[in-house]
Amino acid sequence: MTFLGKIFSVIIALLALTFMVLALAANASHRNWRDLVMDENNGLLKKVANIEETNEQLATSRMRAEADLSREQAARRTALAALQTQFSSFQQQLQTAEATVQSLQAQNNELAQADRSRAEQLARLTEANKSLEETIISERADRDQLFARSLVLTDQYNQALGLLDTLNKVNQTLVADVSRYKEVLDARGINAKDPIDGAPPERNGVVVKVNRPSKLVEVSIGYDEGLRDGHTLRVTRGGRYLGKLLVRYTEPDTAVAEILEDYLEGPIQKDDRVDTIIE
Repeated sequence: MTFLGKIFSVIIALLALTFMVLALAANASHRNWRDLVMDENNGLLKKVANIEETNEQLATSRMRAEADLSREQAARRTALAALQTQFSSFQQQLQTAEATVQSLQAQNNELAQADRSRAEQLARLTEANKSLEETIISERADRDQLFARSLVLTDQYNQALGLLDTLNKVNQTLVADVSRYKEVLDARGINAKDPIDGAPPERNGVVVKVNRPSKLVEVSIGYDEGLRDGHTLRVTRGGRYLGKLLVRYTEPDTAVAEILEDYLEGPIQKDDRVDTIIE
């Protein structure tokens, strides 16, 4: 026998031993399954029947519970709808009540404001009444003072009328004297407006026209203001000195003067001020 044949012989012997052990174990643990199933007291069929009966009872109970639940849900929906309707009604009543409260609050605010306004108006009227009373008292005192003053002024007025009559008489006398003096001066060819020492009187005016090519200007004062040919004028603008003018020709209310180049410090324009120079 070869070595491989020996190995197979050993394996077959081991397998046979294993099968024998398994057969002994199976025989030792064998049970009567038919008796276990068919037993009328504790058999599996009996237990299955009991479980099926219990399931049928539970199904019936479940159906009854579902029916009860459906009825309860329907009742609850009906109650919920009634409660919802009642809630809507209460909510509407609440909104109406809130609107009423707001209206009453607005009316209350208006009444409070009106009350404050009337109180302020009463305070103002009371203060005005007090002020009027004080004014009346003051006006009465002023009236009394004015009445006393009017009496004094009446006396002074009467005295002034007497003085005025006297002054009118003196004025008539002076007018007659002045007329006489003027007649004498005119007869002698003397102008009363001429300065005694030959100097121009203190007068001022403005430049009316400027003729630059001929270096002449026209001013707003003339013979009637005492201005004569040969008098000099000072020209200013806003207090700033601009130059001098020499009067060449005079009329009653205007005069023509020459611009003196040696004294010129700025261009002379219309509306510049002119003043007589007292020498």
